[in-house]
Amino acid sequence: MLLRALFKKKISLICHTRRKKSYFYRSKSKFNMKTKLSFMIILTALFASCSQNETTLTLLETTDTHGHYDEFANDALIIKQMKSELGDRLILLDNGDNMQGTIFQYCSNQDADNPNLVSEVLNFFPYDAICVGNHDIEAGRKVFDRIYSEVKMPVLAANVINEVTGEQYFTPYIVLNRDGFKIAILGLLTPHVVTWVPERLRPGLRFDNLEEAAAKWVKIIQEKEHPDLMVGLFHSGFEPQVQNLPTDHPLGRENATKWVAENVPGFDIIFYGHDHRSKAEKLTNINGEPVYVLNSGSHSRGLAMAEVKLKKGKKPDIKVSLMLTDGENKDEEFIDMLKPYLERAVTYNQRDVAELPVSISSDEIFSGPCLWVDEIHRCQFETVEAEGIHADISMAAPLSSGKTIEAGMLKVSDFFTWYPFENSLAVMAMTGKEVKNFLEYAYEMKNPIYNFDSGAGIRYEVRPDNPMGERIHIISLADNTPFDMEKTYNVVMNSYRSMGGGNHLINGIGWKLEEIKNHIVWQGDRDLRSLFIDWATKKGILDTEPLNCWRIYNHNTLKTNKTV
Repeated sequence: MLLRALFKKKISLICHTRRKKSYFYRSKSKFNMKTKLSFMIILTALFASCSQNETTLTLLETTDTHGHYDEFANDALIIKQMKSELGDRLILLDNGDNMQGTIFQYCSNQDADNPNLVSEVLNFFPYDAICVGNHDIEAGRKVFDRIYSEVKMPVLAANVINEVTGEQYFTPYIVLNRDGFKIAILGLLTPHVVTWVPERLRPGLRFDNLEEAAAKWVKIIQEKEHPDLMVGLFHSGFEPQVQNLPTDHPLGRENATKWVAENVPGFDIIFYGHDHRSKAEKLTNINGEPVYVLNSGSHSRGLAMAEVKLKKGKKPDIKVSLMLTDGENKDEEFIDMLKPYLERAVTYNQRDVAELPVSISSDEIFSGPCLWVDEIHRCQFETVEAEGIHADISMAAPLSSGKTIEAGMLKVSDFFTWYPFENSLAVMAMTGKEVKNFLEYAYEMKNPIYNFDSGAGIRYEVRPDNPMGERIHIISLADNTPFDMEKTYNVVMNSYRSMGGGNHLINGIGWKLEEIKNHIVWQGDRDLRSLFIDWATKKGILDTEPLNCWRIYNHNTLKTNKTV
């Protein structure tokens, strides 16, 4: 009411005149001392806003926490201290992939009786805005809809579309006002999520090309909002890790941040995630303007920070840096908030599953068959057989490098090391030639390790000295019956691969993205880790020898690493 009265009397112009004193005296008889004090505070704020033509803001990013909130207490302490010192001049952002990755996050996702761990953490500070990650979508609409309904901040992703309404499913962007300056924040998610997450987990959602959406929304924001600072919040990596991959994928680039920064003018800063590679770097766009790109890394190991000086009529002055957060000091209030989640997870985590007679290592895959993968093959075969589906061949890869599980009684926690993702199972119809091409591509793309699929149910050799396309020699099926390049086989694999993840089906076999679904024979509903745990529990004692379905053949020494 006071502000309305002030504007009615044109007091908004008072900062440009010397008449404020006479107005205040005329009003003296109408206000008691308490009202007068409130009036003076409002006037002070008005004067400050009228004269304010510069400010300094700090933007802080976390990303790809993957549920590692037990390691986040040091980050929490730093964030709280910065919030205490900077107030609303600190803008706190998160770039997604929070809903998957740890046992106690998994337990929280299954618990509908308590607020989810993700929403509790995001609300703890709270954050100013968050972007959606692909592993958040992987949790399924039942989970991520509930979590996002619990958070107190905007959830951004401009290129996720409700197929029924044609509108954005999440908030496209927000504009924050800080000291009279407008900070626009645009959220975008890599559309390659559709190649990793089955449609049953994301029904009714469409994921549009990120590069095209960035150009579209920057133009909209500039014309409508005229921001003083344009910020991108992208769950998309810096650039393809393998530079010779084609760039004409129908979904665009999976890791598009560098391309957008250099080719879509308008951004001052882009915070990004997804590739787990920390970075703070200055790029130049096609107009010769600076664009700063930042990624805090993953698993609560650091923060990405941009310090921005804004001055009316001037370009932003930006400094970027990375902050490691491995200190010993922790935020006790944050730890107390986590305790009930940790306690609920411990009981589940420590349950006995099965005996592992020998130690296993994921990296053994690089020298030939290994138990780490072959137990997954056995599980996949037997699980789909129990569903009444016969699979001739199984494809599987280790999902993490450098991991070891020691011999002994396995706990549930060991299976989160063994199989860290919530993939499900699928059976695909593939010709013998397509099986061979799939394996050719898998060997070529064996780094990163999660792309290094091996096959079971067949006997084959890998000749690494040969060029791609001539490395895989399939001898027979596992029962020694002939392998036919023209025959169609049922091939079981995880849902990530069956949706096109890793591009084995697209770049390896040559299928178009839209035709992959035509090859799906069967899809499961349960996550593969849960199936793996149930399978191992029923088995009781796991195997001591791998399947030995393949070997790496060395032309130079005429020796093999493993025998078939």
